Order: sequence, then C-alpha cells, then structure tokens
Amino acid sequence: MLPLFTEGMRILVKPEGFDLVSGKFYIAKLLSTGETTFKQYIRDGGMGFLQPLNSAFPVLQITDNVQIIGQVIDGKLPPIF
Repeated sequence: MLPLFTEGMRILVKPEGFDLVSGKFYIAKLLSTGETTFKQYIRDGGMGFLQPLNSAFPVLQITDNVQIIGQVIDGKLPPIF
C-alpha cells in the first residue's frame, strides 16, 4: 500500500545524506526548466524513474537533466484551529 499524500499536506524533506531507495519519495529538480517535482523513485531494469502520485502525469526517466534534491521523510496535515 502506498503512503497517502493529500493536497495541502506538509512534507518534511531531508536535503542531504540520503540514498536513493526504490519505493521511497523524493523531491527532484528538472535542470532544463528549474521545475521542482515530488515523485516516487522506482528502480527497474537497471534504470531509475520518478513516478508521479497523479497518474495523469508521465513517469520521468532519471537523466542528466534530473537532480534529486531531497528525500521525503514525513508528511502531516496542518493543524486545524
């Protein structure tokens, strides 16, 4: 079962000292556009991919254009007052 991340959730990101582990979630930067994205890392057939939570978006193959900038280590909904 996948962890549940919902809109408005705050995520805690470890920006250094992490390993890429298939099935974990990461923040990546696309160097060509400067866009930052939140996706699940998948290792398959010796290649790395970033799979989006929303299936309407394409899976990204990790190339020289992709820089992994942090590992997501927790997610919480903000407090409601």
